[in-house]
Amino acid sequence: MEFTTRPRPQAEGPHVIADVLYAGICGSDLHQYRGGSGPRRPPLILGHEAVVSVEGRDGMFVVFPLVCCGECDACVRGEENLCERRGLIGLDRPGVFADSVMVAEAALVAVPDGMDPRVAVLTEPLAASVSALRIAGMTASTRLAVIGCGPIGLMAVHAAAHAGAHPIVADPLASRREIALRLGAQEALSDPTQLSSQGADIVVDAAGIEAAWGAAVAAVRSGGCVVVLGLAQAEGTVPVGALVRRGITLRGHYAYTRADFEAALRLLAASPPPLDWLDFAGLADGAESFRRIVHSPEKVTKVILTTDRAARGNRAATERSEVVHPRAGGEEAGHRSAPSRTTVSAQ
Repeated sequence: MEFTTRPRPQAEGPHVIADVLYAGICGSDLHQYRGGSGPRRPPLILGHEAVVSVEGRDGMFVVFPLVCCGECDACVRGEENLCERRGLIGLDRPGVFADSVMVAEAALVAVPDGMDPRVAVLTEPLAASVSALRIAGMTASTRLAVIGCGPIGLMAVHAAAHAGAHPIVADPLASRREIALRLGAQEALSDPTQLSSQGADIVVDAAGIEAAWGAAVAAVRSGGCVVVLGLAQAEGTVPVGALVRRGITLRGHYAYTRADFEAALRLLAASPPPLDWLDFAGLADGAESFRRIVHSPEKVTKVILTTDRAARGNRAATERSEVVHPRAGGEEAGHRSAPSRTTVSAQ
């Protein structure tokens, strides 16, 4: 990772230049940092969770980061998260770990008046859980278990509690189990194998590793549903015999629809979670924040990067600072290299 200064982007077509205020680091942003494979190709400005402002417009906006064609079969079905030609800010185009970012006009979702932007920046991770729980059919009477209490798992707990369901969670880190209890979990276990056998109607695997989805299959009732939201492990074995003999539905879930995203924002406005489990850091500390998340997960659960504009409300900047995943040679595709203010490299 490196922190550098580049020219401010210029709007193209039906796009605007948005000034970033707050930007959350997602677990998917960490994949390449950890040295794993994936669709992100450096050099790339990462980040897809953001609250922004736009010069000349009142208020703040949350960025809907999915880019969908609106024409394929999935989009026509209302499943734009499964668009055959989908893109994602911070994955195949410059992301929000910058002072400013180019986004489509339609990507701007207004933050309700009076809402704390530090809460609004949680819209994207909450939307994934809102979407998954909606499709799984969760109600207030659902017996729900959540495996993994990273940000996605914790937001699943918050969404469930808001709907009247109080899940049992499992996570090896005591600090994260404590946060889950504060967000509405009824019980927190240190190991998913401690979950009651066949005791849950729905199990959300927010970790995405073989041990987690295997434990989820063991914990769900016959005829129940296991939803895999995490993607820490791309391949692995599944107990297909149990799925067949016990009639279990195992489904993967990617992202959210626009309706899910807007519902998540409304939920946060109506029922904001506490913020003391979030770490806030300046954009210049982005590389160090990545390091802390990876190497000190017991101390850091979620980091929100803040720009100078978030503190001073100044929209007049003519240059932007970026956290970039670089490649050898130091240039970002499509951009002229510029002198770095501060550089932190991850080899």
